[in-house]
Amino acid sequence: MAAEQFLPISEISSYHTKWTICGRVTLKGQMRSFNRNGQTTSVFDVHLLDESQVEIRASFFGAMADTYYEKLQQGKCYTFSRGNVRVANRQYNRGCTHRYELVFDRDALIEETADKSSIDTVKYSFVDLHAVGQKTMPCTVDLCAVLVSHKPPTSFTSKDGKALVKRELVVADDTCTSLVVAIWGDRASQADAVFDGQPIVAFKGVTLREWNGSINGSLMEAGAMDMEPKFPEAERLRKWWGADGKTATLTALSNTTGSRREGLLDLKTLGEKSLPCVADLCGVVVSFRPSHAFTSSAGKDLVRREITVGDQSGSSITVTLWGDRAKQEDKLFENSPVVKLEGVLVKEWQGGRSGSMLENGALLFNPEGPEAAAVQAWWKEGGSTEKLSQLSQQNPGMGRGAANAKVVDVEEMRKAALAVGTEPEVYQIFCRLATVQTRKQGEPQPLYYMACQEPRDGSNLLCNKRVSEEGYCAACNRQGKQAARLNIRCRISDSTDSAWLTTFHEAAQGILKTTAQEIQAIESGENGREALELALRRKYFQEPMQVTVRAKLDSYNGETRPNVTCIDARPANRAAHGRAMLKSINQMLQATPLVGGA
Repeated sequence: MAAEQFLPISEISSYHTKWTICGRVTLKGQMRSFNRNGQTTSVFDVHLLDESQVEIRASFFGAMADTYYEKLQQGKCYTFSRGNVRVANRQYNRGCTHRYELVFDRDALIEETADKSSIDTVKYSFVDLHAVGQKTMPCTVDLCAVLVSHKPPTSFTSKDGKALVKRELVVADDTCTSLVVAIWGDRASQADAVFDGQPIVAFKGVTLREWNGSINGSLMEAGAMDMEPKFPEAERLRKWWGADGKTATLTALSNTTGSRREGLLDLKTLGEKSLPCVADLCGVVVSFRPSHAFTSSAGKDLVRREITVGDQSGSSITVTLWGDRAKQEDKLFENSPVVKLEGVLVKEWQGGRSGSMLENGALLFNPEGPEAAAVQAWWKEGGSTEKLSQLSQQNPGMGRGAANAKVVDVEEMRKAALAVGTEPEVYQIFCRLATVQTRKQGEPQPLYYMACQEPRDGSNLLCNKRVSEEGYCAACNRQGKQAARLNIRCRISDSTDSAWLTTFHEAAQGILKTTAQEIQAIESGENGREALELALRRKYFQEPMQVTVRAKLDSYNGETRPNVTCIDARPANRAAHGRAMLKSINQMLQATPLVGGA
């Protein structure tokens, strides 16, 4: 048949009753069965593309499905006639934008024809990820995005006994939105190196479904995945990722934990939810800890930072940030900024509730919207001096009572420590670093030791015991990974007095605003110890800190005496401290009789 006698797919409508089209099968679905009038009927569908560059869906039912399922091959060209045209049913036809669809249920005439190079092998109709979030689910879309991260492939057996292989990919685009897409079979089994390097990838035929407020994608078996797309959309995304995308805050459509997605909650309501769950939060950064680098039990280098967020419900929670979010400069977290955290996994931990930002979550500083405005107003109008109900238990190293530590000055702390009883006492002090003991009796004093970083037997916790100069850990009875851990003695000062404190790793990093690895690198570098002591002196009497100390009675060489240890240190919140002092002044004025009064 001459080419001019073929009806372009773009012109197909219910007004044409006799037609023949010539197109390529770009997508072929699986054979399915359903019951019609008490009888089991087979059906499958294909996508057809022709030289008009328009794609249409065609469905085959009953005998036509049985006849043509094996004959029609994806990627080949055929002529089609004797079919029916009907308006596309969007309940089932979710992958083609054509207003109409074709149905072949009897007397279809389909013949294979020579390949036509003028017809593309795959026709993409890309949808950006922000638009995905607005679609009615389920639906099928084509995507072009950056492959941000990927999980290893997992093998399992389905309920019907079929062996399956699955790999999850996190993709994002320049709408600053991310989505998890699952790929299957041979695609999932490819080497990890294929997915490394954050390439641009194009997907044809991603089925999207929503569950518990989370949208997840799955690439159809008959779909396509192009790891080296040459489209203008791919080039645009490549430029965006190289310029701003890598550091952009992404809004996650997918919840990768399997936990319920609760949406935006105030912290009091969060405290009443069953766990685990995933929630979005909006609050003020009440306090934060320095970032901390460590090696996981699986040997992976990680960076974490803990922030405590409070809101107008009178509650607070500690949330752990990871990776690049944790590495952001301390100044971003200072002065109590309002933040919105999208995608916080909340679990029970040591009797409290603890949050952890998901990899595909989002951290937004100073967001706009009514929730942020309400939080900001609450903080300015007295929230900064309000005692918050803490959903999270404090770091176990802080001991019991740390959440209710008494606020004192250095002089009061010293006096109280001398009178401490059998139960430890915990205090908070607004102070500055005065000095670090770097020498003892004229000899250099070590500021860190090398600690074992192997997991304890039967646990994911790291050993952290001191190792020998050869790297041998007596507790683990082996040589393994090791890292520097700080152990310093420092003196803090305020306007009333000064005091020496024993300070271990996490708290020491907070006081010095430096990691143990950085201390080790300075001492191992040019000018060695001299450079290290100079770097430390530059930190004396600089920024104020909020220090938490624990005083308890210890026995040393048979003598009982108080031992005062710093268990936490973080940058002081000047605004909150100023408001607290103003409140204290007002209370003193109200308690003091006026001159000449009764």
